[in-house]
Amino acid sequence: MRLLKWLLIAIVVLIVGAVAVGLVLPDQAHVERSIVIDAKPATVFTVLNGFKQFNKWSPWAALDPRTTYTVEGPLVGPGAKQSWRSEDPSVGAGSQEILEAVPFERIVVKLVFEGFDSDNLAVYTLRPEGEGTRITWSYDSTFKGDLLARYFGLMLDRMLGPDYERGLAELKTLVENLPRDDLSAIRAEVLRVQAQPIVYVSAAAPIDEAAGLLNAAYAKLSAHLAAHGLKQVAPPIAITRAFNEETRNWRFDAALMVDRDDPPGAPESGIQSGRSYAGDILRVTHVGPYATMETTYGALTAWRTVAGFEDNGDSWEEYVSDPGTTPAAERITRINWPIK
Repeated sequence: MRLLKWLLIAIVVLIVGAVAVGLVLPDQAHVERSIVIDAKPATVFTVLNGFKQFNKWSPWAALDPRTTYTVEGPLVGPGAKQSWRSEDPSVGAGSQEILEAVPFERIVVKLVFEGFDSDNLAVYTLRPEGEGTRITWSYDSTFKGDLLARYFGLMLDRMLGPDYERGLAELKTLVENLPRDDLSAIRAEVLRVQAQPIVYVSAAAPIDEAAGLLNAAYAKLSAHLAAHGLKQVAPPIAITRAFNEETRNWRFDAALMVDRDDPPGAPESGIQSGRSYAGDILRVTHVGPYATMETTYGALTAWRTVAGFEDNGDSWEEYVSDPGTTPAAERITRINWPIK
């Protein structure tokens, strides 16, 4: 009995001691690692400002190939959210959501781990260094008074640090093999658009000779709208159906969006009706002459690749400015590219 008594006393002392130590342990833990990537901050930022590329460099993506992923909210920027679920206890379930994105400088991500009541933030900080970018990937966890979690926090750097190092090395390899275009000047938007009723005329011509066909098509369509009591509800668009890089021949639909579902066409005049694309698009606004839009298209294509998106249909141009009254240097054209 005496031995049992002392054993119980020892256990109580150990428990009291553990609680006492736990009460003075930090209620937060911090982990960070950094690496220099041979790419501009804008490129690194574009890769990280969404989750299309995440599993290509994540140090945890290969732990369980059967992990399921879902994406919610916008595809890039604040509100973009990726959730995961795995039967493997080393992966578990949770989510990550972008809370803040300062272009080319910082991205803040909220992390939630199912079954844990801690507050967790990951931050990517980008700084130019030489011709490249130093990225610092940090993680902060607040344990909200959980004593066991405070003990866990003492080991967090040793446990998580090697994963961060491995992930940053994979990120460096990924980014350094992406297009090296300067993305700092392009302001790309990722939007979701709804289908709209349209009337259109199909045509084809060398790209440098297409202006006349476009003008004639829009004049024909405007007359058709007037004849059928239709109203144009958006700037004229041209939907690219095919473009031959070698011959520079452009096959397109000149189209007007209208205010009536199922608008009448006029097949005998080459006027058809239908609906525009519905879904996610990448949009870039070009300011200047139409002849210089190839540069904007090149930047858009590079941005799309860096962000991890794929084509999802025919792109279209939206002619916001009237070329008859707007100087060439001031013309505004929106380029819209369906993505997935």
